Amino acid sequence: MSICHHASHTVSIIIPTYHEACNLPLILHGITSCLEANPTSEFEIIIVDDNSQDNTREVCQSLALLYHNLKLIVRTHPRGLATAIKKGIDEAKGDIIVTMDADLSHDPSVITKLLDKITKNGADIVVASRFIENHEMQAGFHRIWGSKMLNTFIRLLLNIPVRDVTGGFQAFRKSVLIYLNEDSIFRGYGDYSFALLYEASRKELKIEEVGFKYVSRKNGLSKTRFLKTGFQYALRSFRLKLGW
Repeated sequence: MSICHHASHTVSIIIPTYHEACNLPLILHGITSCLEANPTSEFEIIIVDDNSQDNTREVCQSLALLYHNLKLIVRTHPRGLATAIKKGIDEAKGDIIVTMDADLSHDPSVITKLLDKITKNGADIVVASRFIENHEMQAGFHRIWGSKMLNTFIRLLLNIPVRDVTGGFQAFRKSVLIYLNEDSIFRGYGDYSFALLYEASRKELKIEEVGFKYVSRKNGLSKTRFLKTGFQYALRSFRLKLGW
């Protein structure tokens, strides 16, 4: 099943942040340079910040003078990656949603490839994948190996038809959410990504993926603790499989 679409689109790029002040100027420049070259899409950028204690808020406010389509949402409660994505979606004006990280591991130039899969191929959800043709993952051996094993386990257990189910760099039609249980999807951490794909695949929505080059963050500290996160993801995948 694929949902009907129109020739022109409004795109909402949602970026959750926590202590990402040093990366925001670069990622906003990259997104704007990419999408201003695409005349078929208007776009907005929504930063959902979990009350960062660095100067993320001040940097955003300064950048809003340069990027008039930038919106900042600061939250003190609740906090967390998945609920930040949900808050951004609730505030989004676009009919296409893009989710991505603020740490520059997700290349903004890939956004046009994601959008093309939706606007030209009729996809409902498109995943930027670290594990298919035309991909590259720049990270330590253990991180690469662990990510591949975790993604393989989850996608096989849940029968999700893409190879990268935890990356969180994706685009989807906002209209698909009427078919899905948003409250059950957007909780936890990055596991919202495979929860969304699992529900979408069960509803027979059209899901595609494109390869991209993933790079490790260069500035700031990662919030992901791989072993703890991997355990949480595995547990949630079992819960989804069992219908809990």
